[in-house]
Amino acid sequence: MNKRFVIYMLIVVAVMVAVYAYVGGFKQVEITKTTSRQVFIAGKLYEGKADAEELGVLFQEVGKLVEQKKLVGEPAGIYYNNPEKQSQVLRAFIGVAIADTTVTLPAGYKIREVKAGQPILQGTLDASQMIAPKKIYESLFDYAEDNKIKLKNYFVERYPTKDSAVIQIGLE
Repeated sequence: MNKRFVIYMLIVVAVMVAVYAYVGGFKQVEITKTTSRQVFIAGKLYEGKADAEELGVLFQEVGKLVEQKKLVGEPAGIYYNNPEKQSQVLRAFIGVAIADTTVTLPAGYKIREVKAGQPILQGTLDASQMIAPKKIYESLFDYAEDNKIKLKNYFVERYPTKDSAVIQIGLE
């Protein structure tokens, strides 16, 4: 009985490791110090708790707009603070990075610009969106701390594909 349990547990662990590898969990974050490029994001402002249902609904709405090609581009967001370090309130602009600013916007959507030429720390990872943001943020914050780099409370996230993420943090 005990031997059987150990075998089952080994199988479960092997499956978990295989799934983690499949979604990109063992891939390394590519970090670069660079300058931002101009990006236009069509989206909505969100202010509230980071774990609120409304934020999830907004992300789903953006995903549907991209999927249905009502907005052509990639899911993106601008985050104006880090709710873990300050208040519990997240300030963010969630939407779609677009190339054409003359596009007809869905009701309630506005366009915001990420200006070009700003110094940033950028993390890129080809991994599932389930794990990529957390892994990139951890790597960027660790890199900044190790290299004594001061970061702004200004974060830009883009998701070029379902299996990749690019996160940029402004530098002071």
